[in-house]
Amino acid sequence: MLPPGPALPSPLQMSLYMADPLSFLRKQRKRHGDTFTLRMSGMGEFVFVSAPEDIKRIFNAPPDALHAGEGNAVILPLVGSSSLVMQDGAEHIRLRRLLLPPFQGERLHTYAGPMRETTHASLEQWPVGKPFPLLPRMMSLTIEILLRSVFGIEGKEELALFARRFPRLVDSIASPLYLIPALSGVDVFQKVPWLRASKMKREVDEAIYALIAHRRAQPADPRRQDMLSLLLESRDEAGQPLTDRELRDALFTVIVAGYETTAIGMCFTVERLLSTPEALARVHEELERVVGDTELQAEHLGQLEYLDAVIKETLRLRPVVPLVSRRTKVPFELSTYTLPPETMLVPGIALTHLREDIYPEPDSFQPERFLGKKPDPYAWLPFGGGSRRCLGMALSLFEMKVVLATMLRRAKLRLASKRPIHMVRRSIMFAPSRGMPVVLDEVRPRFGQPQKQVA
Repeated sequence: MLPPGPALPSPLQMSLYMADPLSFLRKQRKRHGDTFTLRMSGMGEFVFVSAPEDIKRIFNAPPDALHAGEGNAVILPLVGSSSLVMQDGAEHIRLRRLLLPPFQGERLHTYAGPMRETTHASLEQWPVGKPFPLLPRMMSLTIEILLRSVFGIEGKEELALFARRFPRLVDSIASPLYLIPALSGVDVFQKVPWLRASKMKREVDEAIYALIAHRRAQPADPRRQDMLSLLLESRDEAGQPLTDRELRDALFTVIVAGYETTAIGMCFTVERLLSTPEALARVHEELERVVGDTELQAEHLGQLEYLDAVIKETLRLRPVVPLVSRRTKVPFELSTYTLPPETMLVPGIALTHLREDIYPEPDSFQPERFLGKKPDPYAWLPFGGGSRRCLGMALSLFEMKVVLATMLRRAKLRLASKRPIHMVRRSIMFAPSRGMPVVLDEVRPRFGQPQKQVA
């Protein structure tokens, strides 16, 4: 009843997938076609698809036909059962409407200045003239940006406290030892409360609930534009506000889904540019033409078309999240198969991004693919798609443009060695190998400020 797949024992299939997901998936598609089944030890069967026509069927399916919340069990222990990504049907629609306002249109423009200033401050702390891994620096930058824009935290001590706690907690569960039980629906934090990661999660939760209580006790301030302030004022159709649990899970989801993925995406973009001098030169020419000798403003971003294309091509070639999943609740028709209820259906984002019939020479970096064109929503999928598309897509792309434009105008970077940077598995994501080692040769002065001597 299911599509064909490898005949290997399920423990071996899981081991090969965990060791090198993309290579293993590409081999299976070459051998079995666009739709194939993998059998993972202890977790059951997964039907992978990569054809855009099938992905369109999946993304446009009625909410009662496919459930995405069940497919996100791997992050349930972190984000909580009230998280948007865990909901299906009417509750998903209700929560999405409540959470949408902070992510829309002109609202994003209010974040441009703080994002730019946080980037400037971060650059001043980077070591000059010696190799260092870029990913940890970018993760520190993105977590601070999100803490300011999502939580509205400004105090240095409170920023430092949260900036330490979140990364440590997320890093602590990057191991498959946490990943595999979560995929099976086991909340390790509850089952094993004495683990160091369980203790860290309790500390983070307590800090978030304390922040929510503090902000609820304060009078509404229309000058505050952070997401927590906006969500505290949000009401559903029945006039009901978000509960403390819903707020905690919403805020945690934005952080978990936004800080690490955006940092990784920016690292991969830098890697592609440093490996492609002609593309880097074109980005610099565009920045000089559009921004000139002034500070970057939100109004400049729409004119940075080539940088936008570079980011989109990077996310195609180096997708941070390689797949999404749905569980069928009724018999579900694909182009060549009808799947029975309770089948785990997996749109393979990375596989679709590497299709030669959509992207000629799919392994090559060609930003021109996206110049003057809107990406096909069923063939360019770094943020998923349909009604389940990542709520923070616009925020993430906006942040990437602000940070990269600010950074590239000031930082003269080069790769630390000729050794290639590969995509490696980091929990459920792909990340650059070795943390993306680079060398910073020079930090140019901010525009309008005198030249500083650099050691």
